[in-house]
Amino acid sequence: MKKLISYMLMFAILLTPLSTLAINIPGYEGGIQNENTYKEVIFVTGKPIVMEGTLTIKSKEKDNTITETYTYKLDNPKEDAKLTRTIKMTAHLEPKGNQISINRTLDSYRETIDVDGKRYEARKDDYPWNQGTITHNTPLLSYYAGDVAARKIYTVGRGEETVTVETQGKLVGYDSPWSATETQTIEYVIYGEDRLNPDRKWQGTATVEASYNKTKDYSYSENIPRQISFREGVTITEQHENVLKYDYDLPRMNGDQIQKGRNVGKDSFSIDTVPIITRLNIPQAKDIRGHGYEEELFLLASMEGLPLNNEYIGPDTFVSRGDFAKMIVKSMDIPIEEREEPKRKRGRRKQEPTPPMFKDVKTNHRNFDYIETVGKRGIMVGIDKNKFKPDAPLTKAEAYTIAIRLLGFKNLAPTNKNYTTGFKDDKSIPAWAKDNIYVARQLDILEGADYFYPNREITNGESAKLIVELIHYMQEDLKQDYRENILNN
Repeated sequence: MKKLISYMLMFAILLTPLSTLAINIPGYEGGIQNENTYKEVIFVTGKPIVMEGTLTIKSKEKDNTITETYTYKLDNPKEDAKLTRTIKMTAHLEPKGNQISINRTLDSYRETIDVDGKRYEARKDDYPWNQGTITHNTPLLSYYAGDVAARKIYTVGRGEETVTVETQGKLVGYDSPWSATETQTIEYVIYGEDRLNPDRKWQGTATVEASYNKTKDYSYSENIPRQISFREGVTITEQHENVLKYDYDLPRMNGDQIQKGRNVGKDSFSIDTVPIITRLNIPQAKDIRGHGYEEELFLLASMEGLPLNNEYIGPDTFVSRGDFAKMIVKSMDIPIEEREEPKRKRGRRKQEPTPPMFKDVKTNHRNFDYIETVGKRGIMVGIDKNKFKPDAPLTKAEAYTIAIRLLGFKNLAPTNKNYTTGFKDDKSIPAWAKDNIYVARQLDILEGADYFYPNREITNGESAKLIVELIHYMQEDLKQDYRENILNN
């Protein structure tokens, strides 16, 4: 499952169960983990020590409250160091429209670090801690950001020494069907003081950058033996990567003695998870061979966004609005809510079934479930009042508007409405689509050309190409912005 760092991201609101709100966190101390191992770096002794071990997380949910318990058991035999830490927190969720804020309170805390015969200990009263996070949910993705401020005071031995660690941290991330990234930057200022020896004071700083990334990728696998019923197929591989980088400026220590000069350096480590591999079904379509969008059509059919078992799917056939809804739901792995049948209660009239969202989409329509799903999420909207027109062709302007609506990026368009999209037929673009088409071109989801032809119907092949460009954007561009641009800054 998703792993990462410190205080926590949370994603999803009304359309997502509360259990998904704690999607990745292995703790509150700037660490990373995979299925079996958790690692973090500590600086309380005046030098960096990488600790490794186990982290156990327990979570209980009720209404808009989550209670979390974290238990750490870490060590570093080379440094003769051991760490135990138990944290209990309560998270209070406040959904407002398509946003959700989370405030956390520290219920209990205890930590002991034993290094070379010396014990460092901190409790709840020694750890004022504040954290706030806000999540914005688009119809498909979630974006979030958070801040944390804390001060932890360790008592050393019988109390004659203290080490104070002041923390300022920032968190940014997103979650999408094809990738998820979270990057956290934590700034530490560490003070050491010996009450019996006032001259023995030291101060240091450190920065920890931890990043988690999940990517789902696809590849085409061609079978080597010729005597087989299918020549190729699609493999989906999901990988989780965890990277921690740190740098430090600490005193130069020799045992308990502070030497002249500074201990300055940087290092990094990473932990990966075992990839999750899935083979998709084999499409039977014959009419996509040699087509300009052959690979895109093959992928979309493998995900059942196009008919899986049809020999002919018409790559140059225009797409209906209902069929495009199916493409989106299948390619983005959007769950379909089961439609509950009304039940008769004793002594009461049988309840009427929930009416369809759109008057012109009957429950027996081949795309009913997909249209209801994209309609409830706000991915696609009706044309007329309460009408979806499921069998009407979809225009290019509509298709790219839906794509940017999925990402939630319409607000990236210029506020000055006199701007141009750069197409020669810019004036033919409907006003309701112009912002989305501008953004799609800026993000390279829409290929640059002289003309856009906004009111022309989009084909199966062009739809497959658009969806694959969306997938690539989630896999690469978002990760670049939320990870590499921060870690390599």
